[in-house]
Amino acid sequence: MSYTICIVRKKEVVMNKYKLFQIHLTDAEYNKVNAEGHDSVEKHMTKLDMSFSDDPGALAKKAFDNAWYTHVSNITADSIEKVFEVGNIGPEENIERLAPMFSVSVGDVVEDPSGKQFVCASFGWKAVA
Repeated sequence: MSYTICIVRKKEVVMNKYKLFQIHLTDAEYNKVNAEGHDSVEKHMTKLDMSFSDDPGALAKKAFDNAWYTHVSNITADSIEKVFEVGNIGPEENIERLAPMFSVSVGDVVEDPSGKQFVCASFGWKAVA
């Protein structure tokens, strides 16, 4: 009888703090959208357009340039993909809430520890251009 022994090395996981930015409407902006339609508030339309754009990074830059994003939390994770997971299902102890926060979704921006920013796209993440 022979045996095969496999030695598996555990990959070291490095946790980092990522900043999460989201676009939030004011009560007045919600009222305007409800009264006049989605295209009546430019920042709302910009966020909606990110779902269908070939270049959501450019739209996210426009939103940053117009100060439409709010830094809503810091999320501790080992990768930007894990930021999405933690921002949707936790664990809550990995989220430092700074302002009201929705679950992470299309149009949200994550800034990594080096300062690079990525927008959550319909499929994956795109650099904020």
